[in-house]
Amino acid sequence: MMYQQHLPPIPDSIDIVGVWARGIAQAERPDLASDAERVARALMAAAIRRTKRGQLIQTRIDVAHDSLCIEVHDPGGYDNIGGFETAELSSATTSFGASGDHNGHRTWAILRWFGEAHHDLG
Repeated sequence: MMYQQHLPPIPDSIDIVGVWARGIAQAERPDLASDAERVARALMAAAIRRTKRGQLIQTRIDVAHDSLCIEVHDPGGYDNIGGFETAELSSATTSFGASGDHNGHRTWAILRWFGEAHHDLG
């Protein structure tokens, strides 16, 4: 299942994408809901820095049986101020990446559900 939306580069978009990501995760992978919200907010905040007024930021969430992939694509180019973004992502994701070229900047993060640990008590 894939969800997407387009948002303007305004501070309210951070809250909108956070609530949106939490809602999708709550319906699809409840165990990832708070991480999904946190990661989506961090990606959107970084995208807003790179996006000019009048342009839109595309957000997308792909749902797999054991993971969520959150992706943000903005029309900006390379961003060398992404340190906080990377720190935020590394604490909540199993993998993440970013790329930028003449088409804009794309950042993605995968949140994976590992299930409950099964312990042998015998």
